[in-house]
Amino acid sequence: MKQQSATLDNLDKRQVNGKTSGKVRIRSGVNTTAYWRSKLFRNSYRDRNGQTIQMPEWYARFRHEGITKKVKLRSADKEQASEDALILSQKLAEEGWSAVTNRLSRLPSSPSIDEFCEIYQKTASSMERAPRPVSVNLYCRCLKLICRYAGIREIRQLTGEAIESARDNYRAKARKEDRGEAAIQNTISKILRNAAACFSREARSIMARNSLKVQNPFEGIRKTQDIEPVYALPREIIQRIWGDLPKLRDGDPHSSYSGVGTKDRKKRPKFEFKSFSKIDFRKPYPASYAAILLAFGAGLRANEIDKARWSWFMFNDKGECLIVIKPEFDFKPKGGSARAIKIPTEVHQALVATRTDLTSAYVLGGEETTAETLAHGEGYRRKDVMTIANTWLRLRGVENNSRYGNPLHRLRKQFGSTVATEFGLFAAQKYLGHTSPTVTAKYYAAQTELPELTHVQLLG
Repeated sequence: MKQQSATLDNLDKRQVNGKTSGKVRIRSGVNTTAYWRSKLFRNSYRDRNGQTIQMPEWYARFRHEGITKKVKLRSADKEQASEDALILSQKLAEEGWSAVTNRLSRLPSSPSIDEFCEIYQKTASSMERAPRPVSVNLYCRCLKLICRYAGIREIRQLTGEAIESARDNYRAKARKEDRGEAAIQNTISKILRNAAACFSREARSIMARNSLKVQNPFEGIRKTQDIEPVYALPREIIQRIWGDLPKLRDGDPHSSYSGVGTKDRKKRPKFEFKSFSKIDFRKPYPASYAAILLAFGAGLRANEIDKARWSWFMFNDKGECLIVIKPEFDFKPKGGSARAIKIPTEVHQALVATRTDLTSAYVLGGEETTAETLAHGEGYRRKDVMTIANTWLRLRGVENNSRYGNPLHRLRKQFGSTVATEFGLFAAQKYLGHTSPTVTAKYYAAQTELPELTHVQLLG
């Protein structure tokens, strides 16, 4: 029987080891989306449980120079996939198989979780307002955590159902650890919000321009938190902090917290849950003293404290001291804009008195952050200073009843509460660097003094 010439309609029947014995006859319909729409198909695979899983992306077979290859397209939408197939077939005729290989080398069509995180890290650097490296790393860690609890390895498997499954698994594990319901809800919500940042509209748009089209699997996922109301610190704690603060700067020879005590967990402070602290408060810690002053006296964030430079301090014509939080090589203000805070001159003088490293540009001293450190998204330069300051504050009643929390950040809220009470919510918003007074009112401002009502007059 005479062998029939191979066509694009019978490649499967005529193909032997990726080749055909006859000459291919190109039909005119190959240059239409309708033709390629009829040629699309989907692949499937078996998971660990033996279930058949169909891949969402469409495939098409392409033939060039006697070779046939199966190519995965970028889209799960059939109309879009047929258009992509048409464009790819035209490029294949002009450029050869390099059109396919170059396309595949841009971004994987179905990346693993690790691959997607690498893609997001590159994508973030192209954003109009690029997140800080430490934030990018946080978003990726949370995404990997969600995927681990969901038991998935590829980004295409990350669906709303998988995310809810991860939430259920996290909640069950946390309850076994006897964590409070509010803490569990708040933590998983934070993780979900951070992971969802990897799928922002701008990030997905940049990825799409590089041939990776992904949907936002976190759309419609509940991420609410049970936020506790803001409250001002008790007056006795405030007085104790101010009264004991010079001892942190100069050292307290009578301190009972010397870091050389018993390892018995029952005799440790509640907040020591990982390892016994080696901090000896009989020694002076001027840098930690400065960190508390910047948090309590100026309302700075922890990262702002860590990166604060002496060049941020300036004086106006009236002789008033201002600290201007502004962008630096290793620092970008949260929200993207600089802000100025007027502080008492005695606070500036107290900070200057702590300066021992005259070569360092930083208030806390130490070496400048390197480009390599920034590339890895490292957080604090002086993590030791932060740890000492937070431990010292916990010993004086700030966040001492919780295993978690940030005492320095609690002082920032106290600063916001003081400013809001004495000068109004607008002033507190500007000093704290919030884009909306709603954030200030909801999370950072409480009345430090209740108003005394004298308008009621009872007669008779």
